[in-house]
Amino acid sequence: MDKKRIAILCLLALALSLFSSCADDSAGSLSELDTTAKNTQVFTDDEEEGTTAPTYSGGTGSPILINESWLSNYALSYTYEENGQSSNLTEHRCEGIYTAKEETSGALTCFLQSGDDVEEYVLNPQTKTGTHSVLSDQSLASITPGFLKIARVDAAFPTLANVELQGEESVAGRPAKKYTQSAYNTAGLLTAYAFVWIDEEYGFASKCRVYNLSGSVNVSWELKSLTVGGVTEESIGFSTDGYEITEQDTSE
Repeated sequence: MDKKRIAILCLLALALSLFSSCADDSAGSLSELDTTAKNTQVFTDDEEEGTTAPTYSGGTGSPILINESWLSNYALSYTYEENGQSSNLTEHRCEGIYTAKEETSGALTCFLQSGDDVEEYVLNPQTKTGTHSVLSDQSLASITPGFLKIARVDAAFPTLANVELQGEESVAGRPAKKYTQSAYNTAGLLTAYAFVWIDEEYGFASKCRVYNLSGSVNVSWELKSLTVGGVTEESIGFSTDGYEITEQDTSE
């Protein structure tokens, strides 16, 4: 099953380790944060000899109240950028079907519940071709949405020593708490900086921007819209009509 994931989900999986190194231009460039960063260095190796960690003001936040009830029925859109490559993505999900689409190319992946199996279609609208495979003994509930692959946050995130609450802002018209997070190597040197916005209702990272020390954005994403409820198979309108479909074997 893992070998047959769609291209979109594979791309987003590259950011799974994001929150060990996360930053945002709304609070200034990294160079403007250098003084603060140097004054709040944290040594990540507790057994490192000959070093002491300065007092750090982070880690005082309350755990996130995560609510993933929205995942059963929703429509959302978001932007994702990595190393200068940007994508606009949409997802729709309801009982029995989940679709993910890259808007620029139109590439679409659909997962359909079929008895005890999940059918996976990957469609290329430019060539009118696609593939079909069956994920045996699988449940649609086990298919993690692409957005959640990058946006899921551990409940303890605000309590980490290198995380500080900056205030409250709105993302896609939704209230969010804005945090900064710094990442250091075992020598106590800053390696990356990030700004992370946590949705107050559901507890996912609705926006994030990760900077390296040169001031460039390595990874970023931002929720553009979210509608919970009201999605049906009819409103999604998935169809393979007009496509040449190739069967793929997932037994390997």
